[in-house]
Formats: sequence, structure tokens, C-alpha cells
Amino acid sequence: KDRDMSKRWVESNMVPTNVMYKFGRPVEVKPKDFEVIRDKYQGNPDGQKWMLTKYMGEDAQGSNLHYATVLPSMKKHSKFLKNQVAIIGYFKKEGDREHKVYLEAIWKLFQHVDKDDIGAGIGSVFAQSVLKQVSTKPPSIVLYLDGKVMPLDGYKAMVERWTVQAVVDFIKQYNVLSFIESEHVSGEL
Repeated sequence: KDRDMSKRWVESNMVPTNVMYKFGRPVEVKPKDFEVIRDKYQGNPDGQKWMLTKYMGEDAQGSNLHYATVLPSMKKHSKFLKNQVAIIGYFKKEGDREHKVYLEAIWKLFQHVDKDDIGAGIGSVFAQSVLKQVSTKPPSIVLYLDGKVMPLDGYKAMVERWTVQAVVDFIKQYNVLSFIESEHVSGEL
């Protein structure tokens, strides 16, 4: 269907493009940024994410666009821990299976709650420099309260098999997101 549609609506001399609007006005994109998407990202979705973050984000990380803030340095990690409650996923590399499951679970949790009402800062770490300095072995999810690791006293540890529901259950047991109904969150990646 896509091929037929493209033959019908797209001419051979046309260039695929994105049109982004911010505050009701089109966003002007620098031609060099299209080259970055072509050369660095080979036109894949990560390039689209990069461009959206650059042009539509309120800060360099695009924290207003993404559910889990990426923490690429120890400085950003330490600053992030100043949130009263912080949920951080630690992973060996971006896009590995556990990281995808974590992002899917966080996305599902956000579907029924306003981001400002979630009550926790949510981040992810896969920078090797940060992983070496924290005392957490990836893949793992750590909840922090006032910058200190919340102990597992009476709580279940994260299971070996990472599923969306297992991650959701792990986070919900801390009662940070207790107002989200469990029937809205299910699935497996």
C-alpha cells in the first residue's frame, strides 16, 4: 500500500521532508541538519528524534518531548538526583532490549497521567562513564528519594525477565504512581 501511495502522490524529483510547527508557525530547519540526518543517522528514526529534540525541545535534552530524560554525564546524573523522587534505568547501551522495555513501560505509565503530575523525575543512563561511577550493574532500575537509593525493604527486586508489565509492577510497588490503574498498563515487548 505504501509503495502504491508513494507512486501516486510522490514524484521522482520530490524530496521527503518534515514540517514542524511551534506556536502555530512553521519551524525553519537549517540545511546542514538534513545532512546530519542523512550522513550520521542514514535517514533512520533516530535522526528524526534528533531533529525533533533540537528544534522542538525546550532544552538540549528535549526533556519536554521524551518520557525518560537521557543522563549522558555524571554532572547531569547528580543534578537529576535533586528531584525529590527519581526513577533511573541503567543500561549497557541505548536501544538494547531492556532499554526498549523500560521506555515502553514508562510510556504506558504516562498515557493516563499528566507528566507534571507523575511525581517523579524519570531518566535513563547508558553512558559508560556514568555507569562506572555509580554502584549499579546494568540493566537495572533504581528509585531515589531525596538523592538516596530507596532500599528494597519489603519491596520485590526487579525480575530477571524484563517485560513491560514487570517494569510497571516494579515501579508501581513503590507507590509513586499508585493512582494509575493497572488494567490500563499491560503488554510485553
